[in-house]
Amino acid sequence: FKNHGPFNIIKILDLINVGSDGISSQNINDISDLINATVKDITFLHSKKYIHTAKSTKASFCLTTKNLKNYLPNSCT
Repeated sequence: FKNHGPFNIIKILDLINVGSDGISSQNINDISDLINATVKDITFLHSKKYIHTAKSTKASFCLTTKNLKNYLPNSCT
């Protein structure tokens, strides 16, 4: 994996056909796991096995499901 960022979050959401209503334009530097993510990163939550870790992630954005989104901190969109 070679990072070619930063990428604008609005452009990322458009590419994956996810609405960007109410999301401010912000650059994302990298994709990272829940533990190592910073406020400039996007992360992912795909299993209830990681909900304890998800509650403390510092990522600004997270790709997840409707069922898991409530386990993320308010600072993570």
